[in-house]
Amino acid sequence: MKKTLYFYLLKEQCTPVLICVTGAVFVLVTGQLLQLMRILFASSCNFEDIAQLILFAMPRLFLYAAPMASLLGVMLAFVRMNSDNELIAFRAAGTGFLGFLPPVLAVLIVLTVVSFLNAIWLLPASNRAFEGKLRSLGRSSVPSMLEEGVFISTIPKLVLFFRSVDHTDYEIRGIFIQDQREQSQQVTIAAKSAKIDFPSDSSAIIFRLNDGMITRTAKNMKDAQAVSFKKYDFTLSMDEVLGAAKKMMHNRGEMSIAQIYGKVKTAVGRAALVWWSLELEQRLAFPAACLFLGLLGPPLGSMFRQRGRMTGVTVGIGVFLAYYVMLSAGRTFGYNDLLSPFLAVWTPNLLCIALAVYLWAKLHRETPFFLASLGRLFGRFASRGHKQRAIEL
Repeated sequence: MKKTLYFYLLKEQCTPVLICVTGAVFVLVTGQLLQLMRILFASSCNFEDIAQLILFAMPRLFLYAAPMASLLGVMLAFVRMNSDNELIAFRAAGTGFLGFLPPVLAVLIVLTVVSFLNAIWLLPASNRAFEGKLRSLGRSSVPSMLEEGVFISTIPKLVLFFRSVDHTDYEIRGIFIQDQREQSQQVTIAAKSAKIDFPSDSSAIIFRLNDGMITRTAKNMKDAQAVSFKKYDFTLSMDEVLGAAKKMMHNRGEMSIAQIYGKVKTAVGRAALVWWSLELEQRLAFPAACLFLGLLGPPLGSMFRQRGRMTGVTVGIGVFLAYYVMLSAGRTFGYNDLLSPFLAVWTPNLLCIALAVYLWAKLHRETPFFLASLGRLFGRFASRGHKQRAIEL
């Protein structure tokens, strides 16, 4: 009997979990492509380039999709069984709610192990490949930025102007650059000609300027400096061209857990120790959320029937959003050294497992929830009040 029950529950959970994983990854992939739309349109990319970007982004997106899919997939399976009165039939046959735990744990442990393997092995390599492909596309999008007679401000804190551009050998006549990347001063560069050079590692773009002048002006407009030059190299990193985040943010995403642990051991100063400790805890806590969030699925699904399926989905998404908000708030507290890195990252998981234990125990004992009892009590008082007013009238 138990073997038949376990295999049946396993089969019932696999389909909605796979559908939820696919749907969540599809939504995240769409959002990722929308963020990269400027680069994709500017570069001469084809379907193969877009497919490679999606493939390289999959491990990172799966890391976020797996916890949500574990919660929603398992919950929808129990919503379906509850709507068909199958849960009532199992209880009538002598199976308590805790009897559903082994097949639920089997599905969640598989999903958690896959998420851990993804975070440990695939994520660093895929992040490196994604950044490399993105830099390559960004490099190919540079020619579309070389417009003649137009002030180009697509790069943050930079304004470029080219009088004439030869796109065959990337030679420029009449170049003007306004650089506001330094907060203390504003730099203006004017040159008669320039040639664009691309290093082999695709990490930067170099404008090799000829016969020009550099003017540096302080923000308070009290100090100024002008220097003429025959040759000058003006370098733009691909991070600036792509509008990317700080280099350190890219590097930590491309590091393995062993490398991050080494950074924790060799950290100098409290700030560095907190930074790398939080990154290490996040690599471990988010895959573990597949198990902790997934355990909330069966009790939540058992509270809704067919007519309340959308309500159940809304509640599940709300629980996941609450989890992610708590995780984001915890990371903020951790970066500000208000909480230890462990508590800052693992508190949402600990709250989930505590709530899961409470819900499983309540449903196994079939005891009423406090809020439900309070609602029924309030309903009785309200009905009595209505009856009393009707008698008085």
